[in-house]
Amino acid sequence: MALRSPLYLDVDTLLAQAEYHEIDVPQREEIVETTTKRRSGGGKFSLGAAGVDASGGSDVQRQATYSLEPREKATVSKVIDGLIGKNAVISRPDATTVLTRDALVEIEGRTRITAASLFGKMFFILRRFLEGGSLENLPDTLSATDPRLLEQIEEVYLRNELPPIPILLELEDSGLPQKVYINVTPDHFIDVASTNRVEGEIRVLGTVSRLIDDSPDGFLSAEDWLLSGWEWMLRRTIMTRMDDALVELRQVMSNQGIVLPDEDVDAYIMGPAIVVDAIALY
Repeated sequence: MALRSPLYLDVDTLLAQAEYHEIDVPQREEIVETTTKRRSGGGKFSLGAAGVDASGGSDVQRQATYSLEPREKATVSKVIDGLIGKNAVISRPDATTVLTRDALVEIEGRTRITAASLFGKMFFILRRFLEGGSLENLPDTLSATDPRLLEQIEEVYLRNELPPIPILLELEDSGLPQKVYINVTPDHFIDVASTNRVEGEIRVLGTVSRLIDDSPDGFLSAEDWLLSGWEWMLRRTIMTRMDDALVELRQVMSNQGIVLPDEDVDAYIMGPAIVVDAIALY
């Protein structure tokens, strides 16, 4: 097996899988030591028993990242090889493969960020925009015409950064008959978290979290990616108007030169499809 250089790695989940399948992990404590990158301030935090020790500083609209030393990459690759060697991973499933929830899979294909996540970035900006203010004007603010809001949207897209919210990718050319979506939770990127790093030819190691059939009821709300961090009642309120809001947001993005595919995830994921929670991207 070749040495893998992951661009995204959920260390805790990978090591939990290794422990469950009784795979020895040398230098475990060294692997889980990560370094956060902050706009101001800095520090390190350990995912092990040492707890958190980070210096002050204000987080901005970006994800925390960390680095892996070459020998740590080698150990991670050995852990993945060990999982595959023990048949704990369904590698490169196809149309004949029966998938179940919680199955550990390795799928290869071409990824792109879905419209739901592009809209999710906007709603993240909107939530920050509303913090400290009144919710009375929420319906008007959802029109996304406030010039201050548009300025923040432009800044995030120009910086090509990923805000600290879950990202939903579509994995095309996977060899599976159903659509494949990848849920990428924040703060596990190696070195840099940016949109251009998660789009392209990628292999994904992860667990199947959702199986969506093609029945009339075969759909999944995309609110976890659209409205991450929003209070529950606000999510319920906004989702009742989400279709209209997304039509307007599509127009806003079109005015900024961002044209989205017509057949994409907006407010719902339609079946047949699966959602895979990413453990590693490489």
